[in-house]
Amino acid sequence: MKKFPDDGSFLDHLEELRQRILLVLLWFAIASCISYAFKNQILRIVLEPLVKSQEKIVFISLVEPFFSIIKISLLTGFLLSFPFLVYQTYVFVKPALESKQSKIITWFIISSQFLFYGGAAFAFFLIVPAGLRILFSFGAGMMHPMITVSHYLSFLIWMVLGLSIVFQVPVIMAFLVVSNIMSIETLIKTRKLVIVGSFIVAAIITPTTDIITQAIVAGVLIILYEITVIILKVTYKRKSLKEMNLD
Repeated sequence: MKKFPDDGSFLDHLEELRQRILLVLLWFAIASCISYAFKNQILRIVLEPLVKSQEKIVFISLVEPFFSIIKISLLTGFLLSFPFLVYQTYVFVKPALESKQSKIITWFIISSQFLFYGGAAFAFFLIVPAGLRILFSFGAGMMHPMITVSHYLSFLIWMVLGLSIVFQVPVIMAFLVVSNIMSIETLIKTRKLVIVGSFIVAAIITPTTDIITQAIVAGVLIILYEITVIILKVTYKRKSLKEMNLD
């Protein structure tokens, strides 16, 4: 890994970092404002899983709808800003990278973006609707649900962001192997631990106690692990790993 250019002082790098942080915050603010402008359309999409469950959503505070819309606007703004955040981070560290390292990091960034939004889509289109159906089934015929918009949004955000972050595991695995911190053989040997860990993570993330939803989430995590191992075995042979060593 190269050092930063000698003609740039530490204060210069701090100033560049400050400017990039301000750019990211500005982008986030603009994206959130745009999201707020389309609040009705976004709210309709966000509430769709609950509407499909044929349940009404209520609010018990005068300011709850307003703050819920703000929360949705900020969440959407973050989702729209995530690629820009990753890009600014890459541009900041790029001067310290060799050419080959820069190419590897580029593939990591692309994979990270794909998995981040893949995890969000998986949560929104599959796990959230399944979780709602199961949770509502516990009180069916005996209790009538009154779901507040703030509670539903908290549930939704936890699921979407949680799975988006968990889906970054393959990128972390690839980084550990390429960096020679962990070998492919070690990943294979820890398969049993990964399987157990996947079910533990699934139990933490999923809001329901049913084994089906947890098994689906755990199964997807295990599949991601197996696919990553296969790709690493095919793509990164021992000689290639030494050549692409990030150190």
